[in-house]
Amino acid sequence: AASPVEAVHWGNESKELDLLITEVVLDGETFGFDLRDAIREKFPTLRTVYTTRYDLAGYEQDLEGAIPLPVTVADEEYVQRVEAVLNAAPTGPMAAQRPEAVAQGIPVADEPVHEAAIAAVPVQVLPVADQPILAPGTLLGHYQVLERLYEEAETETYHALQFTVQRRVALVLLKPQFLGTPQVVSQFKDRERVKASFNHPRIAPLYEAGEAGGWLYYTRELPNGYSLDQIIAQGRLLTERELVEILYRTSEAMNYASSKDCGHRPLSERDIYLDAEGLCSIVNIFRPAGPTSVEPREDVARTIQMLSRHSTQGKARGLIQQLLSEGHDWSSLCLTMKEMREEMSERSLLKKAAQEQEQEPVTSKNQRILLAIAAGVVLLAVAVIGGFTGGSASSTVPVIEETMVTIPAGEFLYQSGQKMPCAGFQISKHEVTIGQYAEFLAALKSASDKRQWDDPLQARFAPQKKSHEPEQWQQSYAAAKTGGLFNNHPITLNTPVTRVDYWDAAAYARWRGGRLPTEEEWEKAARGTAGNTYPWGKDANAAAANLGDDYSSKGEGGTKDGYNLWAPERDESADVSVYGIVDTAGNVEEWTSSTEAHPTLADKLVPVVRGGHFALTSAKGATSPLTRRVAAESYDEATLARGFRIVKS
Repeated sequence: AASPVEAVHWGNESKELDLLITEVVLDGETFGFDLRDAIREKFPTLRTVYTTRYDLAGYEQDLEGAIPLPVTVADEEYVQRVEAVLNAAPTGPMAAQRPEAVAQGIPVADEPVHEAAIAAVPVQVLPVADQPILAPGTLLGHYQVLERLYEEAETETYHALQFTVQRRVALVLLKPQFLGTPQVVSQFKDRERVKASFNHPRIAPLYEAGEAGGWLYYTRELPNGYSLDQIIAQGRLLTERELVEILYRTSEAMNYASSKDCGHRPLSERDIYLDAEGLCSIVNIFRPAGPTSVEPREDVARTIQMLSRHSTQGKARGLIQQLLSEGHDWSSLCLTMKEMREEMSERSLLKKAAQEQEQEPVTSKNQRILLAIAAGVVLLAVAVIGGFTGGSASSTVPVIEETMVTIPAGEFLYQSGQKMPCAGFQISKHEVTIGQYAEFLAALKSASDKRQWDDPLQARFAPQKKSHEPEQWQQSYAAAKTGGLFNNHPITLNTPVTRVDYWDAAAYARWRGGRLPTEEEWEKAARGTAGNTYPWGKDANAAAANLGDDYSSKGEGGTKDGYNLWAPERDESADVSVYGIVDTAGNVEEWTSSTEAHPTLADKLVPVVRGGHFALTSAKGATSPLTRRVAAESYDEATLARGFRIVKS
């Protein structure tokens, strides 16, 4: 049919009709399911196969569980779908309500049996032996069951597909025999509320609490990688490094949970996941606090003992015994594991350096020895001069002072050219440096109230955070004071501070009597009132800003702008806006106080990050790094390419 109207006329003139094949979105405001409903007036058992070229989130009820094929699907897949529909007869009590799903051979969850009605209903609706309640392929709401993962006393957990957005999730189903028991139903919903309150990067979040056809369920994130029980099933044991990562991330998550006054079931092998990069996450095992609680030290010991059964001999087993003898709670275990991770990272760098040195030609080694001797002489001279002058021998350059630049009130062009008003404010001329941040940490160390500069939201969203010292701070600060190397790259006290999370940046800003900029303030300071493409003009210039077209993960970059990683903050940089603000196009991206929805978790707000950085290539970035906006993964995220600057109203 050339149009939906023609299709309805053709259907009304037909004596028999089995199958309708249609796109979901038709001309004007007409949809494929409207066409289906019109033809069903005459043929109530009509089956439908849909195609689509659009995201159909929100139309699940109209589609009645049918999963549309993309218009780009291969011919043979399309033919198989049509044959499956033609060969399957609608059956079961739900067939009349959802004929497409049944016709495609996809079972739909029948209305569950309540406890009061069990005696009057055939036994086969309840799980028999080890069979799952929901068979693979069953549709429940806008989820399709793929397989059962495990069973507990009151629930079954499934691997499922949220077919509207093609996302794999864990679906937790309350067993139907408990639906008529108010106390069990209430407890199930209480667990949903507790799980929904968690916002931690290492705890799988709750996606949705749902009810469909009388069933109660909720869905949560299925963490990346493999669970520990899957790893064990492969016959593999945990190395020392994997053991440290698991214990660090698990203790970090459990320490966070301890501040929320909730309970949890015991951690098991199925709750711990390792991804391809060796990073660990855990399942959301948390629930309302019960009448009895497990003492944290006992909880830690039980978890360590569980891991000991799956660890390799040697260092891993030795670590297990050491930790058990020390009697940790979750907080102290987290600190211990963090230190061990840093030590391992240092050992790896030293080992790599030693291997590279062994492969160098003899002449290169001799040159390095001479350079080392020369460097030693220079450092000795600095130390002697420092002793004579009473100055510090550790600092190679003076720390630049934090200079604030006034941005006048008025309209400016924002993003793609929309005019936007903006009140006047002051903003840091440079990105906050290592030397400046060290002053903040020193003030914090001597302060009687260590939390006086914390962002007010930190206590609520990150109560587990006890320090504003960034990861590997001691190593980077030591290298900066001597003008040495960190990450095999030169670093000074005037290098931008990185690996700071949102809470670190916000606390520093409050200590300085300021705050983090909104993204509108940041953009006006970077682009001026006319919406400049680059700080220096309209044309791209690879040498003007420290961007990533010459970045190398092997440390060999910097051929265009002079820096592979960070550049020190300096007034002579060409990356300067019309207001004199330095390094907005490149060097490091920067935190702002503005928030938006997480790219994959629509109900989760996260800070917006602005600007380019040393590893951002022109192919990855927008036309201009000044219009680049990125939603952070979380408030706790901290990267090597992210820093910040502050503003004052």
